[in-house]
Amino acid sequence: MNRNKHLLLIPVLLFLPILVWSQTISWADHVISFSSEKSPKAFAATQVLGKPNRYPNPSFSTCAWSPEYNEARKSEYLQVGFSQPIVARQIIIVENNNSGHIREIWIYTATKTAGKMIYQRGTPAVGGAGRLFVAGLKDNTEAVSSVKVIFDQPEMMNTYQIDAIGITTETGTVNLTVNTIPDPLNNKAESLGTAVNSPFDEVYPIITPDGNALYFDRKVHPQNIGAQKNDDIWLSRNVDGVWTTAENIGAPLNNENFNFMCSISPDGNTALVGNVYQPASSAGPGVSITHKSAGGWSMPTPVKIKNFNNLNQYNEFCLSPDGAVLIMSLETPSGKGLLDLYVSFLLADGSYSEPLSLGNQLNTAGNEMTPFLAADGKTLYFSSNGFPGYGNQDIFLSRRLDNTWQNWSEPQNLGNEVNTPEWDVYYSIDAKGEYAYFSSSKTTGTNLDIFRIKLPPQAKPLDVMWLKGNVYDRTTSLPINANISLKTENDTILSGFTTSSISDGYALILQQFGSYSIHISATGYYVSDTVITIAGLSSFNEVIRNFSLIPKKAGVVIEMKNILFKVNSSVLEDTSFAEIDKVAKFMLDNPGVAIEIRGHTNGLCDDDFCNSLSAKRAKAVVDYLIKKGIAADRLSFKGLGKTIPVADNNTAAGRQANQRVEFMITRTE
Repeated sequence: MNRNKHLLLIPVLLFLPILVWSQTISWADHVISFSSEKSPKAFAATQVLGKPNRYPNPSFSTCAWSPEYNEARKSEYLQVGFSQPIVARQIIIVENNNSGHIREIWIYTATKTAGKMIYQRGTPAVGGAGRLFVAGLKDNTEAVSSVKVIFDQPEMMNTYQIDAIGITTETGTVNLTVNTIPDPLNNKAESLGTAVNSPFDEVYPIITPDGNALYFDRKVHPQNIGAQKNDDIWLSRNVDGVWTTAENIGAPLNNENFNFMCSISPDGNTALVGNVYQPASSAGPGVSITHKSAGGWSMPTPVKIKNFNNLNQYNEFCLSPDGAVLIMSLETPSGKGLLDLYVSFLLADGSYSEPLSLGNQLNTAGNEMTPFLAADGKTLYFSSNGFPGYGNQDIFLSRRLDNTWQNWSEPQNLGNEVNTPEWDVYYSIDAKGEYAYFSSSKTTGTNLDIFRIKLPPQAKPLDVMWLKGNVYDRTTSLPINANISLKTENDTILSGFTTSSISDGYALILQQFGSYSIHISATGYYVSDTVITIAGLSSFNEVIRNFSLIPKKAGVVIEMKNILFKVNSSVLEDTSFAEIDKVAKFMLDNPGVAIEIRGHTNGLCDDDFCNSLSAKRAKAVVDYLIKKGIAADRLSFKGLGKTIPVADNNTAAGRQANQRVEFMITRTE
């Protein structure tokens, strides 16, 4: 949780007062040669490739080329190429820091080996702030394939930086802008007020999917735990639109170390918390998971990530609502330089796969941090100082384009209502995608507070289905604690899991595609599987779906719903087969189980007729189950006639209830 809030405010200088939109500029896409570079990652010559990383707010950046100081060299140079040469009319050089050292500019064509000098400075070098340097090519008629820039020797302690080099066929004014998400609603950010914000820093806001509870990290507050008063997790609730006074949630999530919450599940009962909880005197790198019950939060246990490695003292994590995807911010030997964004996937053993970089579209040589993956599983919000923005660290949005997790849309800045000239980080939204919550110093410019803003349509994630409900005991109809896992249809890899508690039930976020196979299990019960299909969503949907499980006990009796026969007959109606098929599946899934099919009638006929008819009907169900592949020695039947009524035979509804078919478990596994 890096909190470097220092920012150098730099004026923008233009070499020529000339309007060219950034879309018409071809930026260099390969390095031909260079004199030196500060390092092979940050400040490397390759950092000059592509669009500018800081302009129109240039400042010192790791995402720019800087030469290595060497007294033996009297000058430095950098030559870059363009895969598609054009008849350039202007050369554009973005200088991030300590500008004014450009001595000469040369252009080269694909047909000539000799270059042509098109600019030479006639005055001594004078260092200045970052700027946009534009050199005109008024009379050029040849396609430019490369540009070479020669610089004066840098001062040892104030090395200059070149962010990007481009060419354009246009002659108008160059106007580079921040790629900002439009907000036609002109929404304004609002502070959550003194109930949430204090004179101390409030960061890492985690809003529950229902929008009714906000967890956040409060720094060095007098009520924090431990002698050092480090970071603790605090909680405020939204009651009728008013935020309650925040409270420290206490142990076991808070201890003497740095404590913060990273993600919370749709039902609010599972949370991802920072660090690995060890003895109170220490905290290890990584992330942990905790579950809430009637007694409070459990002691966090480490989340296992294969080959986890972080060279940075800071890291952040975000768990997808289904628990299947873990996004993290790490610095690794193979990364771009500083903190980059990675993804790991849930494995069958409960661990997560080796972190996979999210690719060059998102990761830069700067810091990419505080990721938040929306409920749709595609929309990613994160903070970076490697893309043009309004300050030192801005929040951006990008959308995943395929299932490789390598292809993303170009990051878009969330605008100057969210981003300031200071340090803007930590962004989360509710499941409806209605409000975003973030940390900013926009109130006082000194400490960080929590704000929220209503999202414009362009900044919202895709609509999702919020599936909620309970898991019940099939025989008592009382809620039970159960585990629920899911995967997309025809996929062998688990794509999510949650728990259902007696007090709170369960909640799952399902996305806009296909069918989900849902697996429900609980100790002492037979598992149950079902399929839910989402054809498409036009808005946020909240659906209640309850499940029930059969106890693993001999003698348990389960009513079979909607088993109908022709009048005074044992011939099954076609509508009955769907329910019997469920029993057949139960038997196939549990090969050690044996059952007795029990038939019942109402009380209108004489005893012998009722006993005979109920036995024939029970046998008809057994015969169908045998046809479905159930071994005959696992099946028996009995006709109970009208001996065990469950309702009053004097009413039509009562007689209908009494005329039923059940099965009783006679042998468990």
